[in-house]
Amino acid sequence: MAAFVNEAVRQLKYLQRVVAFVDILGFGALVKRADGDPTLRERIFGVLQNVHAFAAPTESNTDFKAQNFSDSLIISATNTADGLWHVLFSLSDLAINLLEIGVVVRGGVTVGGIHHDGDVVFGLGVNEAYRLESTIAAVPRIVLGATALSAANQYATQHEIWGTYRSSRLLRDRDGVWFLNIFCELGIFSRQGGMLEEHPLYQRGTVIREAIQAQIDSTIDQPDVYEKLRWLASYWNREVGQGMAKFIQPMLPGVTLAGDELRQRPLPFSANFPPKMDGADE
Repeated sequence: MAAFVNEAVRQLKYLQRVVAFVDILGFGALVKRADGDPTLRERIFGVLQNVHAFAAPTESNTDFKAQNFSDSLIISATNTADGLWHVLFSLSDLAINLLEIGVVVRGGVTVGGIHHDGDVVFGLGVNEAYRLESTIAAVPRIVLGATALSAANQYATQHEIWGTYRSSRLLRDRDGVWFLNIFCELGIFSRQGGMLEEHPLYQRGTVIREAIQAQIDSTIDQPDVYEKLRWLASYWNREVGQGMAKFIQPMLPGVTLAGDELRQRPLPFSANFPPKMDGADE
């Protein structure tokens, strides 16, 4: 027994790494749907499996690791620029893939101490990433803690590509929190205007927009859930659902929110008011 413990201790590698904790919201309902739907089960499996196989933005070895249990994932990589963006790109890909099947995620990213192997994962980095997800994210977004943001800022000064990623893929929300811009590619594509219905990004964006709209429309008696989805829809509308200039129509339309229906509804009477009705002749 002592020899086994000593061998386990020798295998312990507690390092400073980039760490993410992700919660898949509504995963229980998704699994329930998939129980009788083999095609949906295959899609869920493919999305989760893709996290493990997601390639780094460069050929550098980032020692990328991902583990999922039920509705949660823990992801980590080396504490380097390549490691940070490997984690962030994998999270963006995960969030988009899950949105396509009508599921949203919430997550937190930090840099901290962690041991992460195929069997065991623990450390202060995990605790902090979980804290960010559970108490700071609040809505369907993947937020960066101070250490992760500081690392992104530092790397941005060292290489043009890291600077480009920093400026386009990290956004600051109205509450001051920085979050991952998962709609980066769709936003750039949509804001060009025009119509390219055969383009893969148009087709993918249409599926995602319809999935968000469907969730918004289904929460007629769940105001607490609606508020979280409203944040996601408003983010879509700002980042994707508007053109670069005032008179440029985006390729992908916005999501209709509660209250928009009132502005879109035609008046129940003629606009040709009789004399004196509007007080103009007074």
